[in-house]
Amino acid sequence: MKLRNFLALGLLAAGLGLSAMLTVAHGEGPPTPDEYVAHVGGDARIVAAGELTLDNRRMVCGHRPTVLDSQLDDYGAAYPGFLILNPRLMAKVSTPVKLWIFAHECGHQFRGPDEETADCFAVQRGRRQGWLTMEGLDEICKFISPAKGDTMHFTGSHRCNYMRTCFGDPSIR
Repeated sequence: MKLRNFLALGLLAAGLGLSAMLTVAHGEGPPTPDEYVAHVGGDARIVAAGELTLDNRRMVCGHRPTVLDSQLDDYGAAYPGFLILNPRLMAKVSTPVKLWIFAHECGHQFRGPDEETADCFAVQRGRRQGWLTMEGLDEICKFISPAKGDTMHFTGSHRCNYMRTCFGDPSIR
């Protein structure tokens, strides 16, 4: 089974609260950043914690590194202990959307697999750090609103509405 399938399985397992599923499938648990990069090959590379910049803004998610993988089939993903971004896709979106994607994946590191919780974490972090305004949230909503729901995500419009609530209410986690 390819690592991308492990990623999907891992995210699905985490979303279902069945993280042991990935451990059984993979044999020794989620990969390390080095194992991920070695498996996917290509131009994938690890950026040390605190070394990543997106549009001249230094990005930090605790002590977690970021893997840049231009073959990832989404804008971003997360494994326990590291984030993954697709620089090819990230280059196509506005700065607020890029920063939100990074913060969303970071939210999984601190808050777990729930997508709404990661969305809320991201918009509240953006508001606190000053990079997310209502106009930026509008850009994020424009980006995400067309998304259809799936087993792990509500529809984009639902997520947008929830993020607007989180942005205005810091007591929501």
